[in-house]
Amino acid sequence: MVPAIVLIAVGALFFLNNLHILPVREVLRYWPGILVAVGILLLVDSAETFGKSMGGAFVAVGALLLARNLGFLEITWNQVWPLALIGAGLLMLLDRTRWNMGALQAKAERHHRDFFGFHGRPRESTVFGSATRSFYGQEFDGGRYETVFGGIEIDLRGSHMAGDEAVLKIDAVLGGAEVKVPDTWLVVIKATAVFGGVINSTKAPDPVLVPNPKRLIVRGSAVFGGVEIKNK
Repeated sequence: MVPAIVLIAVGALFFLNNLHILPVREVLRYWPGILVAVGILLLVDSAETFGKSMGGAFVAVGALLLARNLGFLEITWNQVWPLALIGAGLLMLLDRTRWNMGALQAKAERHHRDFFGFHGRPRESTVFGSATRSFYGQEFDGGRYETVFGGIEIDLRGSHMAGDEAVLKIDAVLGGAEVKVPDTWLVVIKATAVFGGVINSTKAPDPVLVPNPKRLIVRGSAVFGGVEIKNK
């Protein structure tokens, strides 16, 4: 609904400007309010800490830009752009800290499986770079991958799932990730997209040929980036 409402609002503004009823130049001063609105939506709707953190970041950045446009602050983009890198680093640090706490809790309780506790499972991070990982003849029981200003490609077509389902967590910040899975797996998307996209291009397994397909649950986020899951 949000993109549709934004298109309607932008069209109405330019229409009123063409009729000389409402100058667009004055209204455009308030465009950072869109960032504030997106941030509030993330704070309310996101179930994950990463999504809520991104919501808070959007609210903060939108508020700063709005204050600048209204003349309350004198700042330029050349001055504040490093905050984007600092924010991305803080989010990764927060996520990593929660991962360590989850691993310790899982080890103490033994029977508790923490969402961030991919203990013994593959993990990798790329920053300003790219990586390609392939699994052939191996058991896949989940993993976690992060890419910032880069890209990562994961090929799971030659692997087999150990249990009935596995969790693959991917965070793409100003980057992209591509995951290839067997055509006998059922992909379930539970990721968050902020000015990006998480696309499931796979085909659902034929229920006649594969009555009980393995489930790959994809979590994480795409922030100004993209994640695509496909069969080829």
